Amino acid sequence: MPLTIEHHRCGDLTVAVLAGEVDVGTSAQLRESLTRLVASGARHLILDVRAVTLIDSNGLGVLLALHHHLRDQHGSGTGSVTLTGVNSRVRDVLRVTRLTSVFPIYGTVDVAVHAHYATRA
Repeated sequence: MPLTIEHHRCGDLTVAVLAGEVDVGTSAQLRESLTRLVASGARHLILDVRAVTLIDSNGLGVLLALHHHLRDQHGSGTGSVTLTGVNSRVRDVLRVTRLTSVFPIYGTVDVAVHAHYATRA
């Protein structure tokens, strides 16, 4: 299944909506899209993965590399990656790999946006 990625700005946040499979066949596409977003100034990303049907180690590697890049290149607290709409299949992969402790996870984009601004108030 192909991967689609749409994005929009919400204040200082960039919301990227992913749909499809994030795997060996699509991870380069995801990496390129996220790299372009960061190059255009995105520092706080919310990745809505509610329509992601599968994520493998390649996809996780892209997300983890993005997390490290934002943290290391821009300093602690100046960049973030948040996941929303995580279904049970994706959550299981995140839990097994212990990445639930790396990425904040919220049920919806709206809740993640509210949490982002609440922590900065």
